[in-house]
Amino acid sequence: MKKLFLLTMLIALPSQALGAGCGCGSIQAMITSAKMETIQTVNASTAAEAASIRSEILVAAQNIIGTIKSESATIVRAIISLKESNAAMLKGQAVAGQATRSEDMYGKAAQPAGLCGAASLGAGVQLGAQASQQVHQTMRGKQLEYSNKTDARPVEYLERLLQDEHPSEQEMADALFPLQETLTEEQVAQAHETIKSLANPRPLPVVTEAQKASPSGQTYAAARTVHEGRLAMAMESLNSHVVYHAPSLPEDVAGWAQNQWKEAGGSGTPPGIVDGKMSEAGLFKLLSQMRIGNPNWFNQVTTATEAGLLREMTVMQAIQIELTRKNNELLDRLGVVVSLDFLTRMEGATGKELSDLYTRMVGAQQ
Repeated sequence: MKKLFLLTMLIALPSQALGAGCGCGSIQAMITSAKMETIQTVNASTAAEAASIRSEILVAAQNIIGTIKSESATIVRAIISLKESNAAMLKGQAVAGQATRSEDMYGKAAQPAGLCGAASLGAGVQLGAQASQQVHQTMRGKQLEYSNKTDARPVEYLERLLQDEHPSEQEMADALFPLQETLTEEQVAQAHETIKSLANPRPLPVVTEAQKASPSGQTYAAARTVHEGRLAMAMESLNSHVVYHAPSLPEDVAGWAQNQWKEAGGSGTPPGIVDGKMSEAGLFKLLSQMRIGNPNWFNQVTTATEAGLLREMTVMQAIQIELTRKNNELLDRLGVVVSLDFLTRMEGATGKELSDLYTRMVGAQQ
């Protein structure tokens, strides 16, 4: 019985102990409390870790955002710098292009041959043309005065040809055909005397008013007028030839020609300049020799820019136009002289025959 009682007590006491617990509470409550504490501890730890993770994520995000902002600012600055660099490059290209265009338009390779410092060339040519007209008028007036001298005797004209001051054959040739295209002032005077001697060595005597009253005097006066008129036309062409070679251009043009000849690589006295002076014929000879007769001109043409070639062509075209004008003037005078020569020949041959036929006809009718 004792044993059974003890066994019963051993079985019952643990169950009671487990059910009733200790003084602090039942075992089940203690387990539940422990579970709750564990859960709370885990939750607190989890919350702390979550907060820490969120904090780290936030810091990382802020760092990333800051880095992005910094990189964005760097990118923006780089873009701005690139734009400024491109702008500077474009500006530099524009400046270089402008400089290139300026060189193409106004550089050495863009200049026509022989126009450096020629701002006054056109004015000088105009002044030279005016001076030539004055020389021409003076020569014409003196020659007409010489041909119509009233009191002159034929022997006086012969004496003039025999004087030592009269140009020799060589001087007459040099005065009409100068080797350097330009006459000296002395040669202009010699050319004037040469024209008088060759064209009208012994002018016909001038009839007086009393002599014109007779039929024979009137016939002579009329024939003399025709004769002297024809001589005047021929002398006018000779005068034009002399004036073309007269040193009528201003000294500025001669100085310009001297500088341009040196610029073109020439040495010595330029073609067309004699005693520091130049004629129209000498000017055109210089402009031609600076090109066709100058090997440097061919090198300049091959290295010239488009603007330089156009300007050179313009200059040469202007020279050609002026030469064409001079040639037309020469052809005009030549046509007059040739026509007069033909008419004179007709008058001396057919005209005389017709006059004799008329005289015989009138005599037969009377």
